[in-house]
Amino acid sequence: MISIAMTTYNGAQYLKEQIESILNQTIQDFELIICDDCSSDNTFELLQEYASKDSRITALRNDKNLGFKRNFEKVIGLCKGDYIALSDQDDIWFPNHLEILKNAINGKVMLSCARPIFVDENNKELPAKYDYFKMDYVPSSDEGLAHHIFLGRSTFQGASMMIKKSFFDIALPIPDGANFHDSWFAGLACFTGGIAYVDVPVMRYRRFQQAVTSANMKLSPARLFVGAVLVNHSVPDRLVFIENIRKRVSSLSIKQIKLLDIFDRMLKRRNTIFGRIANIPYLMKHFKEIYCYDGKHLFSV
Repeated sequence: MISIAMTTYNGAQYLKEQIESILNQTIQDFELIICDDCSSDNTFELLQEYASKDSRITALRNDKNLGFKRNFEKVIGLCKGDYIALSDQDDIWFPNHLEILKNAINGKVMLSCARPIFVDENNKELPAKYDYFKMDYVPSSDEGLAHHIFLGRSTFQGASMMIKKSFFDIALPIPDGANFHDSWFAGLACFTGGIAYVDVPVMRYRRFQQAVTSANMKLSPARLFVGAVLVNHSVPDRLVFIENIRKRVSSLSIKQIKLLDIFDRMLKRRNTIFGRIANIPYLMKHFKEIYCYDGKHLFSV
């Protein structure tokens, strides 16, 4: 069975559309566990209404606000399925969302992931420049994906993931210094059983007007590379990832240990201009994997 772990907070406006898209999946053998994080609108009342009509749905409300990371931890811990798909409250799943991710994971890897289509609050598709989850080139190995996640910009979105339940024995609790749960899951999976990435859309990912800014626009590989050399634009939590992988994963191979050492050294060197210059040869050597560059979009999205 598949468990769907959803968190909610003041999401009444779009919640019905998302739940209906889940109920219309081609795979119907699932449970939907929802934890509401003390919403002040009628989100929980809507959840109770759905739960009263469908025995597969369990709706719970937290006693206090946990925040999105800890709320995801809680709802994941309540799931009983062998596979767990993560869900936001305001997206729209395609009918084959679960089917695609289940076929991709195929019992062989820890985590499967596809990608979304970006839409605005009115479900109108956004331009490609906002689709920062789209990779022009998909690394074919976990080592290549790790280069992308740790030294580039992770394009793995939680709501487009399916994960083996056993993975969470290592992945939880989410490290305190991790900014986002999905980046942590993807980074860890590269060192604990692997990722299967499917370059097809499985959902419509709603982005609200206040969130559609230049800060989250898709950047060209050339611009990302220049940024890595000129300024320290690394995500600080990647060092937290490395520290926790070393502590939690007892079965790391010699190759994986060396790779983590390289990432650790390069991320720390980004604190100085001399360190960033020293990183250039390695960035150039692994340019295609780090920046998911397919040879066509060096200067544009």
